[in-house]
Amino acid sequence: MQINEIIHNAITKSDANPRHVKLLLAHALRTTQEELILKPDREVSDIELQEFESLLARLVNEEPVSKILGQREFWNDTFKVTKDTLDPRPETETIIESVLKYFPDKSGNYKILDLGTGTGCIILSLLREYPNATGLGVDISSKALEVAKENAHTLGIDRIEFKEGNWCEGITHTFDIIVSNPPYIKDTEQLPDCVKNFDPGLALFAGDDGLSAYRQIAASIHNVCNNNTMIFLEIGQGQETEVSNIFAAAGFNTIENVTDLAGIIRCLICSSSFLK
Repeated sequence: MQINEIIHNAITKSDANPRHVKLLLAHALRTTQEELILKPDREVSDIELQEFESLLARLVNEEPVSKILGQREFWNDTFKVTKDTLDPRPETETIIESVLKYFPDKSGNYKILDLGTGTGCIILSLLREYPNATGLGVDISSKALEVAKENAHTLGIDRIEFKEGNWCEGITHTFDIIVSNPPYIKDTEQLPDCVKNFDPGLALFAGDDGLSAYRQIAASIHNVCNNNTMIFLEIGQGQETEVSNIFAAAGFNTIENVTDLAGIIRCLICSSSFLK
């Protein structure tokens, strides 16, 4: 069977996104999407077709393409993902954009802390932007940390350490930049199957109101702040007032709410400059 026929049949029978179908077929054939276009009449072997159909079945079962392929693009790089890590999402790039705005000197030797690092996509992207910076990625999941370490190795970044732990507990030094994309979904919220069945609940849910992680971070973050630390937090839609109040009660000042490309407030920026 030829490539063009396989693509047509897969889209027709599964009603799948054509781009996703091509991604999976290219993966099964160990080639690129460009090659699929250039050689539409290439014959596909039975073994290759069987592998593609296996991948397609997972897609039909609502498994995200990123989890099927084991990788996801974020900012300027591709990161390994597994069932133990939250998929990097485009809206999280708002954190990267915000840090770059407030720290425009890319030659600075900043110390960066990432709380709930997951794949490491946020802090590793920042370390790529700031070649003289160093970082610490913290996560309560040892399996997520294994993925983050592999991503750091793949990207050739050795200016980072990883620590298994709960937020700021046990950290004894301070940082200039603190970033976090913590869980912020209510325990009772109904999520699409593609999320609830394939992303780890530990990285999604945060109590009855979805704010428990922010409370824990605010309560433990003082000791890792210096006089000019800035904190960049991803938040859920409509959470800006509540999260700002949580950090205000802990002594932090919200200086900006940043919207993502959809116009949703996605990043809350706090300052510790008046704390000490």
